[in-house]
Amino acid sequence: MAKKGRKKRMRRILKNQEILRRYKSEKTISFLLGAGFSAPEGYPIGSQLNKKILSCGKDDLAFNSSGTLVLNEDGSKPDAGYESQYDSYFHFCIDSIAYYNEKIKEFDYEEFYDFLKEKAVNDNGLKCLFNQGDYKKNEFENFEMYINQIDRIIYNQLVDLFLVDRDGKSYYDDESKSSFSGYTGFLNCIESLLENYSLNVHTLNHDLFFEQLDRTESIDGKLCDGFEELGSPFYGKLYCNNRTYNCRLSRYTGKYNKKLRLYKLHGSRDYYVYYTTKGLRSYSDAYIKTRWGISDTDFYKEIKKKGKLVEYENCPINYHPDFLTGTTSKISRYREPLFYKRLFDLFKQNLKKAEKLIIIGYGCKDTEINRLILEEFGTSKPCYIVNLAT
Repeated sequence: MAKKGRKKRMRRILKNQEILRRYKSEKTISFLLGAGFSAPEGYPIGSQLNKKILSCGKDDLAFNSSGTLVLNEDGSKPDAGYESQYDSYFHFCIDSIAYYNEKIKEFDYEEFYDFLKEKAVNDNGLKCLFNQGDYKKNEFENFEMYINQIDRIIYNQLVDLFLVDRDGKSYYDDESKSSFSGYTGFLNCIESLLENYSLNVHTLNHDLFFEQLDRTESIDGKLCDGFEELGSPFYGKLYCNNRTYNCRLSRYTGKYNKKLRLYKLHGSRDYYVYYTTKGLRSYSDAYIKTRWGISDTDFYKEIKKKGKLVEYENCPINYHPDFLTGTTSKISRYREPLFYKRLFDLFKQNLKKAEKLIIIGYGCKDTEINRLILEEFGTSKPCYIVNLAT
């Protein structure tokens, strides 16, 4: 047994050495994509997203008792016959956005998030609005709790609601296209560059449009994103035609084994944190990637003892996908070791190694991203900037 163990370790060492040799010898080009990259497909850029959020009213959306945003199939607000506490949080969120836009400065969805994180709890005008407003209150549900719940639960779901293309779609696993109007040149470029380079594509977008391009003839399954389904202990429940299925979900391993690699530096609408409970404490266990049709509250993990399945543990906390917003407050999350720090360490390595940098649709508003480009990529190598936003 010991001899077999030594052979196994040796094979693993040799494999890692081979991977390292290939990494050192490969030629790479880095991409950085911003909101403008998805704009030709109808996704909103910052100013359009601001207008959509500002125009959202209290009667447009509902939240169930678990904190999840719910809509009818036609996009209308469902009538549950009662108002949940989360509906009350949402109403205060809408009033806070209007207050910010009228009393502080013109609304910007990222700057407003910074206000929520850093200043809202000490804003006397907003506190006065809360005290005078018709919100569900008690000793526990006070001003500070409302600010906390808007930040943790309501606001990301509100932003996520509007991250759809011109057809109102956000998931694309029910279709396959060979071409996309406005992206032919880009796809031809990717196909050509893959003949001689490994391509590291870093995006600040939360949408799933780039993943859809993997189905085109130009890319044709060459994309990887560091998530792996094989061997994952995580599942989501899918309800279909009065049947329930356990669907295995990918989890982030940090392995990129193809020449076209996607790094979603600000997270994604299909990324979630899986929380595990130990006693009275819950902690973030892994980042998982969900599928269309699976509820935010129906994530499970296989619990095994001595190699045998004991139970499916339900994730105790989840309300919304994990993606970053804000202009300054999100930078602190770049250092979170479970996921974002790993992505940003790879971003820095990729910039340093890249022969070229191609930037598409990025407005240069993220100071930390800008700093890393200057420090890691430098100013002596060629950099190309493309603006697709209209």
